[in-house]
Amino acid sequence: MHNKPSFRTLKIELTIKRLIAEYVVTHKEFLIDFPSLRLEITDVKVSKDLRFARVLLVHNIRDTEFEKFKKKYTRKMQELIAKTLTSKFIPRISLYVDEPYKESIKVQQLIDKL
Repeated sequence: MHNKPSFRTLKIELTIKRLIAEYVVTHKEFLIDFPSLRLEITDVKVSKDLRFARVLLVHNIRDTEFEKFKKKYTRKMQELIAKTLTSKFIPRISLYVDEPYKESIKVQQLIDKL
């Protein structure tokens, strides 16, 4: 058996990534609470049964502020996905920090200083 995701799973992952990026660009109300927030979506992983999605991203705010951001805006992002996707199950999204990517950025910044 292989672990390669199906075409449908990949399509849903790309759609979720696009919708969340669209939300961040078009709905600027979070800048009132988090004026210095910058987000970069690095990856989206959907479970095989299409019920859950992990959104991996990198941010420039403290972890406590990021937790507040998650609590306040994950539901709004979820609603946008539910309105747009036309599938039997709408994946429930969870926002996570992409730690390996964040570490690679730090290493690259150290290399650039040399």
